[in-house]
Amino acid sequence: KSKSKSKSKRAHTRDRESDRESQHEHKNQHEVEPKPKAKQGKEKEPEPQIESQDEGDEPSEEDGSADKEEEGQSGDESEDDDYFKDENAELVNWDYYPKLKQVVKDPAFTFDQSKCDEYLKLDTSPPKPRSPTHTACNDYAGVLHIQHFDQGGASGTIFFQFMVGFLQWADQHNYLPWIHMDDGYTKPIWDPVVHTQGPNNRTFQGMAGMEVGWARDKRDPKNNIFPGKPVQKHELHKKTYKLKGTGVWEHYFMPPNDFVPGDKSCEGKPFVKFNDDHIVPGMHSNAPWAPRAWRFSDIKYIFKNDIPLDEWFEPQRRHAAETVKRYIRFNPMMERRVSCIFPNSKFSLGMHIRHGDKWIEREVIPPATFLRYAKAFVENGGGSIFVATDSALVIEEIMEKWPKHVADRVVRQPAVAGLSRNGTAAFDIGVSSHRTNVEALTDLVALSKCTFLLHGLSALSEAALYMSPELVDRSINLEDEDQHYKDVKYFVEKMIPLAKRSKDNRRRILYGEP
Repeated sequence: KSKSKSKSKRAHTRDRESDRESQHEHKNQHEVEPKPKAKQGKEKEPEPQIESQDEGDEPSEEDGSADKEEEGQSGDESEDDDYFKDENAELVNWDYYPKLKQVVKDPAFTFDQSKCDEYLKLDTSPPKPRSPTHTACNDYAGVLHIQHFDQGGASGTIFFQFMVGFLQWADQHNYLPWIHMDDGYTKPIWDPVVHTQGPNNRTFQGMAGMEVGWARDKRDPKNNIFPGKPVQKHELHKKTYKLKGTGVWEHYFMPPNDFVPGDKSCEGKPFVKFNDDHIVPGMHSNAPWAPRAWRFSDIKYIFKNDIPLDEWFEPQRRHAAETVKRYIRFNPMMERRVSCIFPNSKFSLGMHIRHGDKWIEREVIPPATFLRYAKAFVENGGGSIFVATDSALVIEEIMEKWPKHVADRVVRQPAVAGLSRNGTAAFDIGVSSHRTNVEALTDLVALSKCTFLLHGLSALSEAALYMSPELVDRSINLEDEDQHYKDVKYFVEKMIPLAKRSKDNRRRILYGEP
């Protein structure tokens, strides 16, 4: 178990609940200020483990001294201590990416344009049950249960940034990933109504006794630790696990593999999961393989502040795209939604205008910056402009103040409820989390289908690039100071022609290759 969870939320991973309390200072001046809430103490984090039917079937740990030695901490450490730095952790180089094995199949579904009114209704039904193949765990060393993430992450961060990190760890150690979120720890994506449907008395068998260990990298002189290889803590023994809720994932995505609880090929395999500290800061800040959406830590060999941002992103995007290709596909419900709202993505421009609570850690880019590119796009024969945003004020400015010949090209998701009117996150305005998940992920898929992409630093934008890696060469990060040369002239002269050229010719245009 974690020894000091309060110490594991620091730097980028600071308590987001406290951040949001300061948002009252950032609200639109025309809004009526609500009465500030009194600050609450940090609430106790729920135990993230799967419950066992028999509490006594797991060997107990005497005093936790082994864990304390492994994690390199003591009870009186200060906030600037060596927590999550352990010179005795196994010295490894986990910065590798196994070759792809099987690739998840694309969903098979029918689409009828005349049924779009029906497709666009919010579907709250639970995922359809699947039958076990009883072969899912063949050739795997164990099962990684991906159960929850950090407390404040929303759709792009959770379903892609964190998920890719989990999936890459599973690949590194030949563990079968099983995605089943069954508690409300990650509040922004957890819907206490939609995601708790179904019987909660289902059980299945697996082996207990293995845990996720810790490791450090030889390139890091400060010995920051991150999730390492599985280690045997106790004698392997059978355990009965309870299955709760719908699992969340299959409301929006296809299952990543054939695993279904009860698969007989998995009953003799150890089940492991990350604890809170493995997730944050272990994987989120410290792991060399995990992708990030911006630089938020001072670990030099990972965050590499001495190189351009695009150069830093390149290997992360490439490996994340490979992982997404293997594991992540949206389900038919999501694909139908996107086909309805964005039926023609040919020669299109995607704009991800992230506002809401973005001001807490990054730059908020005004719509006027996007307008310069949008006008040039339309005037050079561009088609639709898909706008994805979490701000009602952005939509109002576009539709009311942008030139009509540009605004008329704008396509956006209809009837979006998760739109903020100030510095509050869309998932904090009282809308169903299931609804905000569907809306954000629909925008993500639409952005990934665009010909060009304008964006800032955002997990959702990065996810669109993971889904369509060829879009990287046709995207502009407006928050990247190293891309200042990608102005409107560059967009018109270098990028727009890319849509009309072969892949080889694109590289000649961009990089001057022979």
